[in-house]
Amino acid sequence: MMYRMTNLVRVAAVGALVAFAACDVDKRDLFGPTTPVGGDIFRSYVAIGNSITAGFQSNGINDSTQRQSYALLLARQMGTRFAYPSLSLPGCPPPIANTQTGALVGGASAPPCALRTNASSTDILNNVAVPGARVLDPASRTTAASNPLTTFILGGKTQVEKALDAKPTFASVWIGNNDVLVAGLSGILVPTPGLGQGIISTQAQFQVSYDSLISQLTGGAPGLKGVLIGVAQVANLPSLSAGGLIAASTAIQAGLTAAAGVPVTVLPNCTGSTALINVPSLIGAIRAKTHPALVSCGLGFPGVPAPVGDIFVLDPVEQTTLSTVISGYNAYIKGKADAIGFAFYDPNVLFAAKRASGEIPPFPNLASATATFGTLISLDGVHPSGAAHILIANEIIPLINAKYGTTLRPIQ
Repeated sequence: MMYRMTNLVRVAAVGALVAFAACDVDKRDLFGPTTPVGGDIFRSYVAIGNSITAGFQSNGINDSTQRQSYALLLARQMGTRFAYPSLSLPGCPPPIANTQTGALVGGASAPPCALRTNASSTDILNNVAVPGARVLDPASRTTAASNPLTTFILGGKTQVEKALDAKPTFASVWIGNNDVLVAGLSGILVPTPGLGQGIISTQAQFQVSYDSLISQLTGGAPGLKGVLIGVAQVANLPSLSAGGLIAASTAIQAGLTAAAGVPVTVLPNCTGSTALINVPSLIGAIRAKTHPALVSCGLGFPGVPAPVGDIFVLDPVEQTTLSTVISGYNAYIKGKADAIGFAFYDPNVLFAAKRASGEIPPFPNLASATATFGTLISLDGVHPSGAAHILIANEIIPLINAKYGTTLRPIQ
């Protein structure tokens, strides 16, 4: 059995992007009526954000996953035009199709990037979100997080500039997850050479970047309405499982051994531990022989050198630190929404409830190649599935209606 280690918001190296492929696409999903059925407030809706908004699932993105984005679903309910940078099958990069074999959509011959199906980067887009973007990116043309898709989607403009091309009357903004996500999954919250960059933005840095984004957006579109979306708590992801749960279950331990391909030892410091272990990444590192075949729920176990017990581990103190940082981000986002008259959506209420109910599972189903992380999280253990995007859209719709007196209908 092979378990594919996923790396959040990894965008495959696609080489120089020198041309955009052009062919006919299904315009029914790209363009709505001249007068939106939801009202004139939705005459031009734009979506700014990162991989979730773009439609990234299972560590890849293509037209099929893009059509499942909550942003496109909202646009359909609004009855408005919604053009997105459609990416040809199998994708750019192709999504994971099987977590056990590592197979990708399109098979072994799939190119790392299948280019765009619609004409060019000069098109007016409604979804300008870019996988990998951090809070600094939507108002910046190039940052450390820029990648080939940044150019591929935006054509040298910022997300805000590209959004303003559409003369927006309504906007959604969901940004900031990537400022904390890799830190949470790696267990490295403080920049550490050779291990990780840690949390990317301090509270002050986050506020400066977010304020610049909103100022440029609202300054370029007077009277703009919209919804700001909070940063998701990393601890709710099914990639992260409690050490105590692993230590208490022989079945889980057997599954770890089967997935890793070698016997995996769970150290005694995991007994009763609330430390969170990034199971997919740990398995991948064991298979790659860059981590010993053991699970440690903290540093300092006799005979076990660092970073074992730190890498891929969020101990209780780190969980509190990370949660506090994210809560600080979200308090600022909500305050900004209130100040500019936008609605605010906190996705953590939904994700926490689904984690508590088991719909976001407490431990990956390593025996399943196609439903490893349940029905709500795709095969990278991080990005929402199509089913989750429907839930997200249906939670945002009543907030919009309450804020602006509209009558958008939920998705049935």
